[in-house]
Amino acid sequence: MMNQYISKMEGSASMRSMQMAAELKRKGVPVIDLAGGEPDFDTPLRIREKAKEALDAGHTHYAVGKGIYPLRKAISERLQKENKIQADPEQIIVTPGGKFGIYLALTAILNPGDEVLVFAPYWVSYVPIIKACGGVPVVVPLTDKNDYKIERDTVEKKITDRTKMLIINYPNNPTGRILHQEEAEILRDLIMEYDLYAVADEIYDKIVFDGKKNISLASFPEIRDSVVTVNGFSKCAAMTGWRIGYTAAGPEITKVMYRLFEHSITGVSTFIQEAALEVFECDAELKEMRKIYEKRRDYMVEEINKIPNLSCKCPEGAFYLWIKIDTDLTSEQACEKFLEQGNLVCVPSDSYGETKAAYVRCSFANDMKILQNAVEKFSNVVLK
Repeated sequence: MMNQYISKMEGSASMRSMQMAAELKRKGVPVIDLAGGEPDFDTPLRIREKAKEALDAGHTHYAVGKGIYPLRKAISERLQKENKIQADPEQIIVTPGGKFGIYLALTAILNPGDEVLVFAPYWVSYVPIIKACGGVPVVVPLTDKNDYKIERDTVEKKITDRTKMLIINYPNNPTGRILHQEEAEILRDLIMEYDLYAVADEIYDKIVFDGKKNISLASFPEIRDSVVTVNGFSKCAAMTGWRIGYTAAGPEITKVMYRLFEHSITGVSTFIQEAALEVFECDAELKEMRKIYEKRRDYMVEEINKIPNLSCKCPEGAFYLWIKIDTDLTSEQACEKFLEQGNLVCVPSDSYGETKAAYVRCSFANDMKILQNAVEKFSNVVLK
């Protein structure tokens, strides 16, 4: 008999939508793929060149340990400077993408039956990973009515004597909301009062708009050792295909995580780690990407809100629109109509744990001409 959790696991809705778009394109259908969660930019040139240099220099052997020291040191310094997270290089593990970092953290901390608080709307992979690790996901529903704000009562009533951990994602996929100081303090207090662990997925923390600042949960010294911060280079540096991320956690958690890491991954490709070190020299390129995303966001929010039966709020970070369907259609039905009538590929909101209203997630990490075409298509779809 196969593993009871994994054999029943559903596939990723966003990946399924991306695969569908790719298949339609192969068949010659002129689809507009708004489902993908990746930048349309190429990886900055200096990063690509560094990878070639590392290969030519013979850096193709094992990268023993938690990651090459220069990279872990650079990550440690960046976390301290920009996120106010104190993490020694020995508390950093370089992982093959942020997703594995989440899996690593959950596997290290959870025992069978432990409950994990997940805030909805949530990224599609959290619940399956929790179940695969033997945990029990407990959904904390946040609502559009109060702008998806975290309130103490909403969270606290979901806590039981089996609650072990909470997992948060800010800037949020799919809503684009950032974590504000008041909300971070609420979570800090609950973690301390109920002796909880937390995983803070901050993969979009360099894509924040309007001069705002996302608060890192691990920036509170009193809970630093209870929080695993997960981040990476896929989104901020357009490196989704490189598969490189990292975790930062307290010494005890890091020790346990690293035991599993040694017996599963061994290490991330050496030349990829060498290349990732160049990300810290690419501030100008990353800033320009963010500036372009912000222009695209402004355009899409303005245009979508002009279309009957569609509405969306202005995201504070990441590169998604969380578009509300103001009809009686379900999110699945809306996605079907967008595809059938407009060749638009979107992701339905029920995949993100949103069950009380219909939304679709659409990426604006696309060229402006593609987005302009998408707006025209959206305006011609009949949502009845």
